[in-house]
Amino acid sequence: MHVLLCLAGLAVGSSIPAAEQAIARGDYRGALEILAKVETRSAAWHVAASRAYDGLEDPARAVEEAEKALSLEPRNLAAHLQLAGIFLSRNTPQAALEIYSEAESLFPKNLLIQLGKGLALKELGRYEEAERELLACLTGHPGFALAFDALATIYLHQLRHAELKTLAEQFLKHNQLDYRGYYFLAAALEGLEEEPEEIHQLLNTSLQHNERFAAAYALRGKLFLRQGAIDQAISALQRAVQLRPDLAQAHLQLAQAYRKAGDEASAQRHFAVVREIKQRELVPRPSLRYRRSGQPGTAVQK
Repeated sequence: MHVLLCLAGLAVGSSIPAAEQAIARGDYRGALEILAKVETRSAAWHVAASRAYDGLEDPARAVEEAEKALSLEPRNLAAHLQLAGIFLSRNTPQAALEIYSEAESLFPKNLLIQLGKGLALKELGRYEEAERELLACLTGHPGFALAFDALATIYLHQLRHAELKTLAEQFLKHNQLDYRGYYFLAAALEGLEEEPEEIHQLLNTSLQHNERFAAAYALRGKLFLRQGAIDQAISALQRAVQLRPDLAQAHLQLAQAYRKAGDEASAQRHFAVVREIKQRELVPRPSLRYRRSGQPGTAVQK
């Protein structure tokens, strides 16, 4: 589930700890059973209910509960974050941006709102605005992994490797335990065509912190392929696509590696996977309808 679904949980109080604990475990029905036994339907109750319905993939009911929380407490930060997160996690970033912006007027310079705005703007392709919001997050909290990940992704997407290198180095000064810092620094150095030995070392460190990080295996395979170490490239890229079957670039490089190894049948199999992934990317992703003009919002899959 998208990380923004958890943002409200960072701002909820402790009035319903048992339900919140159930939600944290992924036991959403159990959380609703706990909530059903609570007589007082406070704003915190409705936020927790919204999070539970969100986890059960019932966005319409999740929005309804978040709106009820806001009707009781218009300045409830957790409710704003939850409502926006429902839309952001379901490919409806414009609605999320509107909600975050409204919340920002009540909670200026709030870290979680700035992060949410940055993520929504990133999804909308408004990268300059997203960069400003994410940099604002990192200015006060330079080790904030979620903001770093989003901004580093923008820099990598835009091939801004020198800026990515500086960003990753600054992040690692404040957060040496996060695997993403080492990966993005490696990606920056790879883009700058630096020596592969240092890049491999960074990827090894990234994988020590998260052995299931597909992107690190994919970059490792790309480096091995460039170095002519075909067997090592195949091994790394196989692991990447095992962890992330939708990672088109890894399938493409794996196909190229198999071709260099003389295994044309395996190469064609992965070329076909790349075509399938690209075809799926052309299909519009489901999103939510949203309206909010003094009336309760609605969320309907479309």
